[in-house]
Amino acid sequence: MSGLTVKVKQGSIRGTTGTNLDGDTFYKFLGIPYAKPPVGPLRFKAPQPAESWEGTRDCTHDGNQCVQKIFGIKTIGSEDCLYLNVHVKDLSTKAKPVMVFIHGGAFIMGNGTQEMCGPEYLMTQDIVLVTLNYRLGLFGFLSLEDTSLEVPGNAGLKDQALGLKWVHENISSFNGDPNNTTIFGVSAGGASVQFQLLCSSNKGLFQKAIVQSGSVFDPWAWGQRNVLQVAEKLGLNAANEKEALKVLMEAKTEELLSAAYEISDDLLTVSKRRPFGPIIEKPNSTAFLTEDPKVLIASGRYNQVPLIQGICSNEGHLMELMHVLNSAITFNKEGSLVPWHLQAKGKGTTWAEKVKNYYYQNQDPEAEHTHLSDVGFVAGTIYSMKLLLGSISQPVYFYLFDYETDCIKAFKKGIKLDGSPGVGHGQDNCYIFSTKMFAGPSPPLTDEDKRAIKTMVKIWTDFAKNGNPLSLWEPLEKGKELRYLKIDRELKMQEGLFPERVRFWEQLYEEAGGVDLFAHENGGS
Repeated sequence: MSGLTVKVKQGSIRGTTGTNLDGDTFYKFLGIPYAKPPVGPLRFKAPQPAESWEGTRDCTHDGNQCVQKIFGIKTIGSEDCLYLNVHVKDLSTKAKPVMVFIHGGAFIMGNGTQEMCGPEYLMTQDIVLVTLNYRLGLFGFLSLEDTSLEVPGNAGLKDQALGLKWVHENISSFNGDPNNTTIFGVSAGGASVQFQLLCSSNKGLFQKAIVQSGSVFDPWAWGQRNVLQVAEKLGLNAANEKEALKVLMEAKTEELLSAAYEISDDLLTVSKRRPFGPIIEKPNSTAFLTEDPKVLIASGRYNQVPLIQGICSNEGHLMELMHVLNSAITFNKEGSLVPWHLQAKGKGTTWAEKVKNYYYQNQDPEAEHTHLSDVGFVAGTIYSMKLLLGSISQPVYFYLFDYETDCIKAFKKGIKLDGSPGVGHGQDNCYIFSTKMFAGPSPPLTDEDKRAIKTMVKIWTDFAKNGNPLSLWEPLEKGKELRYLKIDRELKMQEGLFPERVRFWEQLYEEAGGVDLFAHENGGS
């Protein structure tokens, strides 16, 4: 490495510098292509590795974000968006631990740029940090039944996997250790990390994982096959998938995005499967996932690595953020009583009444927050933990994030949640990355905020460095009470996470025989 010029497999790149939380300089290489632009004949297809270039590529600015509508309202981005950013604190030592972040955004929005993934906090530690974009919504998760059409689904997850392969092949050029890589993500990014664990072709590309507020068993984490519906929104009553795909391939980006958003996406209404998201593919040459995750985990056929997984103390605050942002995404409690992936076996009405009575009979002002927390995040997370403990040979650490400092208090006041207890969905990530995506410039960090940032950054990066996140943090044990680290001003081990609420959902899951991830996958409801 010479100055700010680095040689990667595809050619030379020139980076720039930034300033971390402590005021020290770090190096950043932005907008590096890890795949060919997925445009023209490559639209909707599995990604292909980036081509080489001549000369030195300017990597001092973020690459394009993937095309999306922010909260269903403002359109931004481009289909040419498969870029990643690399950040490194200093260039003096080699074999640094590598951390690769997968952003959240419900598989329909978000990005890996400095706007959403500001690296200033993590760059106080001697690591290499990678953030990446992946295709979203219709562009990343269109799925067809006919595998000969080469759009079997999961293109967005395949983007992430190709990004991981790029990191493995190139990160030593930035003094990173390709054999000490931790993948981590929040919300849809957290679910994505679990999806990456399930992909057999990823073996060896990462050695540790951190899953924040997301799981493959959360009902919002799945899409379905509906290319005929999209074609219909574009004005064609297609006879088959081939006809429909031809229309989609010829349509303009804006037309496709508008058509996709005409199909109802009940993100927070968990009784309905979402239109675009991960899916279990038919066997094909580019397959990412072709088997039921339950079966893969139970049989141990997944990437078994040391794992941190956790949630925030009041995930349900997410609904208030949507309200304040005038989002089209709302929480329908009547439509969220029984998740689509729990097969009621004739007991749907009974279960719905049971859920309604459990959360709403006492007119608790926090009832909707608690309900959304549990049905959207807690139940799926606990289900995944119990399954993993049945087969994993590596340590699994669980946490509850409840560290409410000045920046979160200010955020809660802004979304009219002053009196609501706990920390909302994704708020643990505010202590790992600086972000400007949702609220514009944040108020100056207080000393309390900085202490929380230092705490989170140290735990996460210590785990990335050596797999040991904190000396007092005990890994889970199969068959024993679920013990977790409560991350607050004081770090302490506790047991019995929301015991009554967790047991309520465990009983429903047991009665259903677990989740059915094949249900309603072809446009059913």
